[in-house]
Amino acid sequence: MNQWAFHLAEALPDCQIGRLGDTYSDRVANCDVLVTTRHSASTRHPVPPTDAGGLIIADECHGFGGKTLRQSLIHDYQERLGLTATLERSDQAVENTLLPYFGGVCYRYGFGPAIADGVCAQPRVAFVAVPLASEERAEYDAIERSLVQARQALRAIPDMPQGSFSAFLIAVSHLAEHDAGPNGKAAVTYLEAFSRRREIVATSRTKYEVLSRFAPLIRQAAGSLLFTQTVKAANHAINRLDPLLNIDIITGETSRGERERILHELRVGTIDAVAAPRVLDEGIDVPNANLGIVISASRTRRQMIQRMGRILRRKPLGSGARFVILFASDTLEDPRADERDGFMEEIQDIAESSRIFGADDHEHLASFLDYSGPEVLTQPKTIGPMSSLDDIPSRSDLVERYAWLNFLAWREKTKDHAGAWDLDPGSVAAPPYLEFEMPELPALGEKRVSKSKAARLSTGEQPVTLVKRSEGFALQCTGCGAMSEPSPFRWKALDATVECSCLW
Repeated sequence: MNQWAFHLAEALPDCQIGRLGDTYSDRVANCDVLVTTRHSASTRHPVPPTDAGGLIIADECHGFGGKTLRQSLIHDYQERLGLTATLERSDQAVENTLLPYFGGVCYRYGFGPAIADGVCAQPRVAFVAVPLASEERAEYDAIERSLVQARQALRAIPDMPQGSFSAFLIAVSHLAEHDAGPNGKAAVTYLEAFSRRREIVATSRTKYEVLSRFAPLIRQAAGSLLFTQTVKAANHAINRLDPLLNIDIITGETSRGERERILHELRVGTIDAVAAPRVLDEGIDVPNANLGIVISASRTRRQMIQRMGRILRRKPLGSGARFVILFASDTLEDPRADERDGFMEEIQDIAESSRIFGADDHEHLASFLDYSGPEVLTQPKTIGPMSSLDDIPSRSDLVERYAWLNFLAWREKTKDHAGAWDLDPGSVAAPPYLEFEMPELPALGEKRVSKSKAARLSTGEQPVTLVKRSEGFALQCTGCGAMSEPSPFRWKALDATVECSCLW
């Protein structure tokens, strides 16, 4: 919210930019643009001040499909724009909620075109092979054999996707959640084994044994992010690197103020790196960070795309974006394997260069990662700010002139406005909406009756989180920030209740 408000105020100095959420309580009627958190929008329901309607822009709109957050998709706004790098969810909210609300996909912009336009940095990617420990290898191979048997049974189900592995996995998840028959049971067995197999490679101790070798590279970087899957894994990384450099950790229990302090110190170089389990995947702003180390493999393509976005922000001349991806060799993490995580293709396709190294190949790896980016920076094309009609480029076509003339409000309608605004829409070919590829799902043999679940947000997180303050432990609402009475005992705080205005 604060990032949006800052940049909007910078781009629109004559407009009143308001905020709603995180102690701010501005109203739509009192500002030109209101920037709000998703939770505040769902509970406060800020509607346009007049019958003329308005424009709603939903950032990271894939997160608006849950039962609570979808309430922030207010229908009083006739103009609607959703922004996301990953229009994907494990439920049916994309087709049932998001696409109907926003009207379809009107534009796609991938990392490849963004790099060519100078909007994003092109990374150099090093994959580092690390062998599993002997006991880890034995358990992994046993689970692998059971997975082969389960996969054969699932592949035999009619209408089961036979193409990409990601489509197959989506279909298996669909059966596990909704089918109470033998197909659903087979899917549950497969997913449990699949999850355990991924846990083995994600927490392999040999990864952390080689992590200390990257300390010099981390110190030389303009800011490093270490991506893990769990708090335990992030702590393992901290324990290995803490004696060698200045590193901190951010978890779901890190307070907002503490998180801002840590990220600020990373930006200014007071600390060298931040390790975090998933909480760094979205919404943070550290544009200078130019080294990402993936210790635990991403569970989803969506997660890896978001992680890539943390490092691929546009860099100044002389700063090269780099990724180091530690993978357990001869496992599903291995980029040479047939069945591998889908993000491998994503990052390899847009990399300036990518290579696979052994864990002991220090000299060649260090030389490869000595990358300072391109010799010449491509300058992205921008428009505005606009102060007069003379600022409109002379070679603009009708569509560009329409955009320019709507960039700021005008007190009177000129001939330039009439030429663009009174244009017959039928005389200009409108770009078609882009089709959204829906996954193929097999038919259900016996529909599963859903059981009650613990209250969770659409993000999968609990609506309250345990926080530690100077006066003790307390539960804090992740929506409005309300807190329970502090207690010196952790167990007692977990039994407390939070009085807040959120409608969970």
